[in-house]
Amino acid sequence: MGQEGVQWLRANLNPPIAEHLSFRLGNQLFFVYVDVNVLPFVGKRKDLFINVAREATATPCVLKMQSRRGAFDPVNSGWGFIDAVTGRTVNPSNMVSNELIEISDWELHDFAIQIVRSHLEKEGKNVFSAQSSLHIDPSIWFEDNNSPFWVVVRVGRYPMKEADIPANLQNIKQSCSRMSRVGFFASVTVANANDPFDPSGENAMPLYRGHGMIVRFEGLESV
Repeated sequence: MGQEGVQWLRANLNPPIAEHLSFRLGNQLFFVYVDVNVLPFVGKRKDLFINVAREATATPCVLKMQSRRGAFDPVNSGWGFIDAVTGRTVNPSNMVSNELIEISDWELHDFAIQIVRSHLEKEGKNVFSAQSSLHIDPSIWFEDNNSPFWVVVRVGRYPMKEADIPANLQNIKQSCSRMSRVGFFASVTVANANDPFDPSGENAMPLYRGHGMIVRFEGLESV
């Protein structure tokens, strides 16, 4: 439905899972819960989905599916989406506008994880788990030479030059030690591509959804 305009944030089912799919279209974010009989949209699943979508400032959409002759098809026509809160039909194409929307902390964190993940994959590492929750660490697990490693990712908005190392890093190391005693910290900072870069940093431009950004990431720091 969105053709080339859809920019995927999540299109896999690697745990942990709040939404099954998430994407950006223009200046709007959409989280999608695929509602089938085996995973009905009720209880804790529904609460988690709506809460995470709210944190990301995304529209929470339910895609109701039905089985026909061994295949699944959307129950509703068009995009097939129903707003998880209001119950109204959602047409993402009609929601896109020229409004400048500042990206949420969730979006920025997700973007930083994509930067680090891409870096690892270009180095030939096997990233077998990555998640965007602001409340779960580590953000990334990867494998190198048959050994697992973890990465805690933090991100800052310009004029920050380095993201803050979490105060509970030792606790994170302890909780990860059952799988691996070797971990890393990744600092990512982001600026608006049109920022004047005033040395004082007082006039830093906001980061707008769908607009260009400049990234500062200098690799992993062993912890």
